[in-house]
Amino acid sequence: MNFKPAPIIENEIERLKAVDRTGVMYLENDGLYEIFCFLAKEITGCSLSWTGLIDDKNQFCLANDGLPKELGKILPRQQTFCQYALSRTEPLIVENLQKDQRFKNHPFVEDGFIKFYAGFPIVTGDGYTLGTLCVGDSKVKKLSQKKNELMIGLTAKLGYQLQIQENFRNKNAENLILILEKISKKINNISNNETKIILKFFLNQTLSQAENNLLVEKKIANKFGDDLKITEFGNLLKNDLSLNNGVLKKVKNMTSKSYNLTKMFEEINGT
Repeated sequence: MNFKPAPIIENEIERLKAVDRTGVMYLENDGLYEIFCFLAKEITGCSLSWTGLIDDKNQFCLANDGLPKELGKILPRQQTFCQYALSRTEPLIVENLQKDQRFKNHPFVEDGFIKFYAGFPIVTGDGYTLGTLCVGDSKVKKLSQKKNELMIGLTAKLGYQLQIQENFRNKNAENLILILEKISKKINNISNNETKIILKFFLNQTLSQAENNLLVEKKIANKFGDDLKITEFGNLLKNDLSLNNGVLKKVKNMTSKSYNLTKMFEEINGT
């Protein structure tokens, strides 16, 4: 492939840290972002739209509208158009990719799959470009100033959505650390994995036989046939965790499909 990758930007290390802080790379969460791709197509009249973040190796597609399924969600960074948008905060618009020295040798351009590309950088509050909201078309196009402005506004809203998710994730981490501290004060020499099992029990999640046995050993529950019944000590601990604005209730938000207790514990442990 004769397509040449973009130079690495000067603040790449800091930018990668900002990408990592979002917590959305490689997570299946299309439903949150599909609306942005749909609206991008509606605004521009283009046949393709996609949005994704770029780390040091890949562009991870958060969602798309119109791309072939066989492309998948992960594309090597050096094969993307969007890598050229990382060094800027203003849109990268190429009306005819076949006439642009940077892109004319890209396989998608050479086979006529795409001729027009516009990448609108997703920029953090401190100025790092995480990725792009893009539109493309198999025809040469030109976007009006109004459409550009609408796309810039839409991309800003996408950036705000990512910031909300990051803040929410950080708050969950704070809640979990608080819970770890409280449980460790009540139960001596308890590991993070054992704490996770206790939380799963309090959140009414399915437990293995080994996990049930641990709850009995820690006096959190007693066995009644095949069932577990919370002990007085377990109730006292559960109530204690529910203080301070319902910490335990907030932790239920960590058990979503996209972000669960195990992943949160791994991050706190630095694994």
